[in-house]
Amino acid sequence: MRRPIVLVLTALLGAQLALALAVAFTRSDHAAFDAKEPLLAFQPAKIDQIAIDDDAGKAIELRKQDGKWVIPSSAGFPADQARVESFLNKLAALKKGWPVAETSAAAERFKVTEKTHDRRVVLSSGGSKVGELLIGTSPSYRQVHVRAGDAAGIYTVELAAYDAGSGADTWMNRDLLDTPRDKIASITLGDITVEGKDGKFTLAGLTKDEKPLADKIDALASAIAHPLFDTVQGKGKEALAQADNPDVEAVVKRTDGSTVTYRYKKDPGGGAYLFASSAQDYLFRVAEAEVAPIVQAKPTALIEAPKPAPEAKPEAAPQTHGDQAPETKAEPHVAPDEPKNGAQASHGADSSKGPGG
Repeated sequence: MRRPIVLVLTALLGAQLALALAVAFTRSDHAAFDAKEPLLAFQPAKIDQIAIDDDAGKAIELRKQDGKWVIPSSAGFPADQARVESFLNKLAALKKGWPVAETSAAAERFKVTEKTHDRRVVLSSGGSKVGELLIGTSPSYRQVHVRAGDAAGIYTVELAAYDAGSGADTWMNRDLLDTPRDKIASITLGDITVEGKDGKFTLAGLTKDEKPLADKIDALASAIAHPLFDTVQGKGKEALAQADNPDVEAVVKRTDGSTVTYRYKKDPGGGAYLFASSAQDYLFRVAEAEVAPIVQAKPTALIEAPKPAPEAKPEAAPQTHGDQAPETKAEPHVAPDEPKNGAQASHGADSSKGPGG
């Protein structure tokens, strides 16, 4: 009876040792593989062209010119330098783990084929392709399935499709038109003048009875100091002429004495405004809702509305009864003065009679 028990225990112990060794070797190999093999082998500083597309036909190209990233399809508008460099560094840091699959059927399923992909990123240097990454489905938050170029292996990496935006709006330098708040001396918009000092704004020309709405004034100043835009419509004299004879004009005077003028003109197509900055030679388009705080600004919206005077209570109407005239309070009757002997006569004998009778 003891022998079978010993054999069973020995077999269980052997199985546990084998399992432990398998797990240990698996972890060790995976860690080493993870740490040493980059998914894409390239040097970010040497990349001078990035092409990104999706399988819906949307595409964008970023190009480095004179050491700066620009967007050729948007009249060479400057890209967000920090974002582009961060994106390249993320791609360079991606490491190979254990592949989740390697078959062509799996590539279709995970959307990492030349024909079907969420994003395709092609990196070039000096006109030659350096690397290609196909980005597909997302198994969890900020993780995607990827495949590098023609390689068969499909991996899960920490990345998001948003990091590889396929539209120009994703990559534009949105701060190019900004004037820092503490560099603004004044803003003039029609009959509104806002004065600035140390990044704080006040409404000029108030009477002693008018109370400014600080949050509304600040919001207006911020909207003008940091103008929003959706797209770049063009560049140069011909493009800028579309903003001539503007509907609204805002002038920002800076603390160094320079001025920047923003001209806003309603887009003939409707739903938007075209606008230009005197500091740039680009023409921009912005949705009407986004620019409403500027083009619809009024002085009365920046001060507290006057409080209405209390209404006087109306006097109660006199009561009436049927068709009768309104009752009036009767004045007390005052009899005319009587002669002194009148009172005596009223209590004495008849005055027509003689003294005797």
